[in-house]
Amino acid sequence: MKIKSGVWYWLAVASGAVGLLYGMGLEGSFQTGGTVSDGTFITAMVLILLAVFFARLGFAAEAREKRRRKVHQQPRNTVKSGRKAG
Repeated sequence: MKIKSGVWYWLAVASGAVGLLYGMGLEGSFQTGGTVSDGTFITAMVLILLAVFFARLGFAAEAREKRRRKVHQQPRNTVKSGRKAG
């Protein structure tokens, strides 16, 4: 089962939004003079990078969906008889 491009796009939007909200909280804590731990910074960056990764997967899935599928065709250059079985 292949995951469709829309699912990858929604994952990208969701993780990007959460990463940006996490980054905004990080920035607010920085402005008010609070401590900023490495873990919160790394979490925000990983979520934003995951959003980019999911978007790239969505583009690849969209290209795969648009690619023309090979349809079974009658073999050519074969010996054909005029009789039909059945």
